[in-house]
Amino acid sequence: MLDLKLLTTFREVAVRGSFSEAAVALDFTQPAVSQHISRLESALGTRVLERSARGVTLTPAGEVLVRHASALLDAARRAEEAVRDAAGIGRAQVRVGAFASAAAGLLPGATRELRARRPDAELTLVVLEDEQAVDALLAGRSDVAVIVQSPLAPKEQRTGVDYLPISDDEMRIAVAADHPLATRTSITLEELCDEPWLVAETGGTCADSNVVLNAFRGAGYEPIVRFQSDDYQALQGMAASGIGVAMIPTMALVSSRSDVVVLPVRGRAPARQIIAAVRSGEEDPLVEHMVESLRAASRTLAGRPALSVVA
Repeated sequence: MLDLKLLTTFREVAVRGSFSEAAVALDFTQPAVSQHISRLESALGTRVLERSARGVTLTPAGEVLVRHASALLDAARRAEEAVRDAAGIGRAQVRVGAFASAAAGLLPGATRELRARRPDAELTLVVLEDEQAVDALLAGRSDVAVIVQSPLAPKEQRTGVDYLPISDDEMRIAVAADHPLATRTSITLEELCDEPWLVAETGGTCADSNVVLNAFRGAGYEPIVRFQSDDYQALQGMAASGIGVAMIPTMALVSSRSDVVVLPVRGRAPARQIIAAVRSGEEDPLVEHMVESLRAASRTLAGRPALSVVA
């Protein structure tokens, strides 16, 4: 019978393609990881991993095993949780990995929604970049990965993962409270062609910068960029200083300050897509409740007043 501890190590190596990275993630030494894989291969009577100078790849047998490993480990986890719950010594738990602005802007509302649907449930949240969140999902360290992508450049889909749409997170315009445009109820990007801009890092490949750059192309001009940062708190602070106007996702505009006003973009606003990634074939009702809670929280967030004060 397969040893679940060895199977956990194998799945981590398979997801990361590296013995050393798997060792760090599992808090093992690299020799211990190698020993686990050797014991697993001995038990199975075949090699499941090929080692080379370029890293680690799965053999055909390993490809089969990694598909079964996720199902076996998830079933073991659910069985343990069910037993603990029946004994009154544990609560149903869902583990979520999410990028920073989703953790701050979306997950609080989603947690309230989840508690309303499942009062017995407990949510554990870890802030992770998109690829890290999907890695954690495939390695069995989380149950839902909340990620972001541009509709213009979707991320490559990973084997063993289902990608479920949550919402479109519209970009909005943040201006200083004493800016001449602050009394407006909405704005078009074309009207802002002469304004200096504060935007996400346009030199990168992230979904947000992709959406921002395409928005300017659609408006027909090259923006005057005064400041770039992937820290939306920094963009809001600089908008408050009056040196420019900022384009920021709604989800990143959840805290408040008195010196910034947010304007919706009139017409079809540029937006990034929020996605929930789950393991393929996942049948845990709590995971389904979590996905629906994310969708409900997104709808509530999108319905916030058009003109609001933000941090």
